Amino acid sequence: MAYSEDHIALAAEYALGTLDADERALVETMLIVDPGFLALVHAWEHKLAPLHQMVSSVEPPAGVWNRIAAGMAQMEKETPPVPANDTGKDAVHAIDPVTLEMTSALEGRTPAAPAAMPELASEPAVADTISASAPPDLKSTEQSAFAGAPAVSPPAKGKSGSGFGVVMGAIAALLAAIAGLQIFHPSTLPAALRPKPEVRTVEVKIPPPPVAAQWVAALQSDARDPGFILTVDAASRRYTVRRVGPPPAAGKSYELWIVPGKYGEPRSIGVIDGEFTASGALAGVDAAAVNNSIYAVTVEAKGGSPSGKPTAQPLWAGKLYESVPAK
Repeated sequence: MAYSEDHIALAAEYALGTLDADERALVETMLIVDPGFLALVHAWEHKLAPLHQMVSSVEPPAGVWNRIAAGMAQMEKETPPVPANDTGKDAVHAIDPVTLEMTSALEGRTPAAPAAMPELASEPAVADTISASAPPDLKSTEQSAFAGAPAVSPPAKGKSGSGFGVVMGAIAALLAAIAGLQIFHPSTLPAALRPKPEVRTVEVKIPPPPVAAQWVAALQSDARDPGFILTVDAASRRYTVRRVGPPPAAGKSYELWIVPGKYGEPRSIGVIDGEFTASGALAGVDAAAVNNSIYAVTVEAKGGSPSGKPTAQPLWAGKLYESVPAK
């Protein structure tokens, strides 16, 4: 099938990947129903394939990373610091005297008296509350335990909240950069990060081909019994001839001829081998000539007439008639 310049340009743009979504859907539909157009697209892909070797990888512009760094710095300035937990100032971790003695015994030394807690001295209300609420037999134990407990410093105020905001900002900026590259320069990304092509399934209903007319001729030597039955398909002009009578004698062959008009020159269209013989020898003959010619069979030497002309009188002849009309 001959394609116009628009079809050729459309196939080239599809191979390059420059069509929009609607145009690609149209081309993909044509690829399903038109094998010739599919071959045209494959030819363009083959021609354009060397261009991939000529293009080197492209690094993102330096401005992209500068903008990411500036955005991270700005987010760090704008993120308020998270206040440290002040409850550690009031927490008291007592050391179990039994555990301290066991540890010292295992190490072979005398347990040293732990330093007093300045925090408890500055807040007598806490100590008084503990002493007042504890049972009498436990007051002395608790007071000695608290008196010998080491001081616990409150946790230092850091920038954990601010650091988390910076990390999240960096991740968001990186995702935005990847999204931009997926849209404008997908070839610079690894294969795992490239956008997946959209696949559409289009159902195209192709009507069945029209039924061509069938023509038939009975080639006979008299009005009683035919020797051959000739059938011709009007669309393809392919014929099938069936031998009804006996096979040819040894060293002989039946040869089929087409005789155009009343005084036309006979033309061989093939040797009849076996009971059924099919051939496309009528493909180059005009349709009107196929329908209006006389068909004849002669007995020739094995393999057909060597001169291309009949060497004997035809023994069977007939004319085509339409047996099945076209639909």
